[in-house]
Amino acid sequence: MSRRILVLTSGTGSGHDMRARAFAEWIRHFHGNRIEVRIEQVIENASLLGRFGVWVYNTIHRRAPFLHNLYFFIVEIFISSHQGSVSFGGRYYRRLLKTFQPDLILSVHDSTNRGYFEDARRILGKDIRCVTYCGEFSGGFGYSRNWVNPTADHFIARTEEARQYAIRLGIPPHRSSVFQRLLPPAAFQAGFSHADREALRRQLGLDPDRFTLFLATGGYGANHHLAFLRHLLPLAERLQVIVICGRDKALHESVLRWSQCHPSLRTYVEGYSTRVSDFLHISDAILTRGGANTTMEALHAECPLLYNSLGGLMPQEQCTVRYVLNHGAARRLRKPRDLPAILRSWASFGPDYAEVRAHLRGLQRDEDPRRLIQSVLGERFFPETTPIS
Repeated sequence: MSRRILVLTSGTGSGHDMRARAFAEWIRHFHGNRIEVRIEQVIENASLLGRFGVWVYNTIHRRAPFLHNLYFFIVEIFISSHQGSVSFGGRYYRRLLKTFQPDLILSVHDSTNRGYFEDARRILGKDIRCVTYCGEFSGGFGYSRNWVNPTADHFIARTEEARQYAIRLGIPPHRSSVFQRLLPPAAFQAGFSHADREALRRQLGLDPDRFTLFLATGGYGANHHLAFLRHLLPLAERLQVIVICGRDKALHESVLRWSQCHPSLRTYVEGYSTRVSDFLHISDAILTRGGANTTMEALHAECPLLYNSLGGLMPQEQCTVRYVLNHGAARRLRKPRDLPAILRSWASFGPDYAEVRAHLRGLQRDEDPRRLIQSVLGERFFPETTPIS
């Protein structure tokens, strides 16, 4: 009889869902079909109100990030009502528990901990294992208290700083651990060689030796690509650009038209991309919002970060940006005109660029993904987990 894992997530941004999919891929990698994983966007699937809230989140993420400073507190209060049981969308969730009958629940979203674990134990019995994976890089403002359900069987933090903050909020230290790179198995394969980098750059129509900047965006298209591209024109002889546009088709068409009108700046443009990891490995820097997953992928690929904070940072982004900036592994842009000054130095691979890259490497952890899987599954429930030598 196969075991069942229910992964609770939501499409607020794209990072939570990406981590859910990465976990499911690792389960298939180690356990094949012996464990069934169901990924559930439980907030938007459970109620119209939840679906509306997710839409509002993603809309202001694209259009007015500073409004998240208000929205953040509204959600904090809203989810605090889920103390002993899920209030909003609870009927859907409890029906899901009864029909799917999971052996383990993994929450990868801040709003799917409080009340969710209590309902699971009430319906499925006290032996149901409940685990949280928190993707934040640091504590402080922007770290949702809803990540912390002290009754969790295990709490996994992205960094030691975030773990210590969770302990301050009530997580028992002996039921917590750290695992940084919740990325899919493909990300752990051998990195790009110099020849691989050159080959892919040529395939994209780029110069194999020129400094390459990656303008990234989340799946829902939060960006200021055109504003930054205009400020890169004076550096057209020194660098080239890879641009992805997420699911924003209008943006994709606008950037394509812009690049055709300005051929002096060599530019490769793609819409929604499944090649983010590849692009990071062939880029010399990435310009992005402060998303935790994009930051983690950049850290893994050793690609120095430039943070786009135009329109303000979301509280959740501040957890990431604060951590990376405090460790000297990135630079922050407040206006588009800040970009050329940094890139004039970085494009020559000078001391400033070397320093940032060295700090970035210093943040990496040497980790075995089997450690993560064992922390989630627990030996009592899943003794067949591949042992770590």
